[in-house]
Amino acid sequence: MKQKLSWLFLNYLRLLARLQIAKIRFLQKRHDKTLTIVGITGSAGKTSCLLACETALGSNFKVKTNSGSNSESGIPLNILGIKVTSYSPVQWLKYALLAPIMLAANWRPYDIYLVEMGIDGPDEPKNMAYLLRIVKPDIGIFLNVSYVHLQYFNSIDDIAREKAKLINNVQTAIINSDDPLVKKYSKNPYQIALKPVDIKIPGYILPPIYKITFGAAFALTKILGLSAEQTKNNIENNFRLPPGRSGIFKGINNSLLIDSSYNSSPLAAAEMLKLLATYPGPRLAVLGDMRELGTSSPDEHLKLYHLSLKSADTIISVGPETTKYFGDKSIKFDFWWQATEYLKKNLPLKSTVLVKGSQNTIFLEELVKELLQNKSDSLKLCRQSPYWLKVKDQFRRSNP
Repeated sequence: MKQKLSWLFLNYLRLLARLQIAKIRFLQKRHDKTLTIVGITGSAGKTSCLLACETALGSNFKVKTNSGSNSESGIPLNILGIKVTSYSPVQWLKYALLAPIMLAANWRPYDIYLVEMGIDGPDEPKNMAYLLRIVKPDIGIFLNVSYVHLQYFNSIDDIAREKAKLINNVQTAIINSDDPLVKKYSKNPYQIALKPVDIKIPGYILPPIYKITFGAAFALTKILGLSAEQTKNNIENNFRLPPGRSGIFKGINNSLLIDSSYNSSPLAAAEMLKLLATYPGPRLAVLGDMRELGTSSPDEHLKLYHLSLKSADTIISVGPETTKYFGDKSIKFDFWWQATEYLKKNLPLKSTVLVKGSQNTIFLEELVKELLQNKSDSLKLCRQSPYWLKVKDQFRRSNP
């Protein structure tokens, strides 16, 4: 019964979202304009790429983004203009009732819709095929493939094949041809290989993977008629990342905190460790579990451990997966508050601390919060809304 209600709700949202998109296309046509929909997929860096594209285009076009609402329910709700603030049954009922009202009331046109499209499995409604039934992009961007969500797939090739459905069903595809799986499964005859672009952004420490992020933005703006100089200026002057993604903070004991606590995957974690290795010691890597890796979890966590041995002087691990698969040269903890207490007592002077881990139950932003020199910076961390603070408080109380 619950599954039937869920399908009914999703199909209801999908129908209304498609009507809303049709309405925006009609509004644009009345003003001799078009609506261009750009879909972005990959195992890591989707949100950063979306933000880079938004920044690059925002001075010249009216741009709408789905801002991380990349699921089978998040995308249609975003199209309708409904912001998800909670996930309780009462809130979902509220969204269902609000959806037709927003369809009738929301008449704000825009030139470009940047939509991050994330998949969690091979079957509907968690796959790319279902997302393409909600929204049909004109341009697709395919960034990379790694082992994220492998627990739901038979192989990493199956992940690549499913993600590639986006760029194989668009008019123009932008691909990262340096990624062998992206290249292997990209079959669109109208595809463009992006060229990495290096841009320095004040206030952030960005790993090399951002060259791909900015390269995708440059390729997109070229298709849409902007010059490389315009794109570079727009990004340099306006690009900002959400909390928990490569932010820099002053920490206790005159330390430098690199806050990448929002989420973690093999590719993203490896990139951040390579970046940490460029800093003088003492270097600390605080690494939480990487989730949804399926049968690849032992190998991927072991690879991460060996890379961290080359990049950090001290390794702090948090979570059951790192505890199980990291070697004996890491200092292991089950929960963030245990690692926090250790670091508050043992953090070396003038150290550089990289903090990276997955979301549910790891929550390393709370560790960063306790190490901040200026406590007011806690407002700049991820998952600080009342909803998330309640979730984390309940989790800690249930694990004394």
